[in-house]
Amino acid sequence: MATKERKAEIVTELQEFFNNGKVVIVADLTGLTVAEFTGFRRTLSKENAKLRVAKNTLVKRVIEGTEYAALDSLAKGPSGFIVGYDDPAQPAKAVSEYLKAIKKGTVRGGVLEGKALNAADVKALATMPTKEQLLSSIMAGLDSGAVGIAGILSAVIRDIAYLVEEVAKKKEEGAA
Repeated sequence: MATKERKAEIVTELQEFFNNGKVVIVADLTGLTVAEFTGFRRTLSKENAKLRVAKNTLVKRVIEGTEYAALDSLAKGPSGFIVGYDDPAQPAKAVSEYLKAIKKGTVRGGVLEGKALNAADVKALATMPTKEQLLSSIMAGLDSGAVGIAGILSAVIRDIAYLVEEVAKKKEEGAA
């Protein structure tokens, strides 16, 4: 059993773990091997997310009064807490895909911007486009708009040039 000093250290570590998180996902990771845990952590690391397994009582102490207070009802039994620090969709996608691939573990729910998510909400979040995908589609839309504007402007300039050329021809015909 951990001493009071060690528990205080763990609480401090957990506060740092949850600090600046955009989304927290709670999963039951019962049955995962050490190799699967390691692979899962590496997968999450690529998505700017971290996994932590801790005693529920210590987690409840850390989240009390924070935007993650809704995790209280999810922190029952063996729990893995996944915190995403950047794009909320990426960790949800990584968790869903990894647990589906190894056919172990289940998602219980999570919290996004202070709002509780159930397992279905987390799966829906996993199907959303990532931040990079959204930005690229916005840029493509802006780029096509810019190309259209450039085409319109060049057509106007071309039309003005034709008009000036026709006026010059008429004047030459009138002078001759």
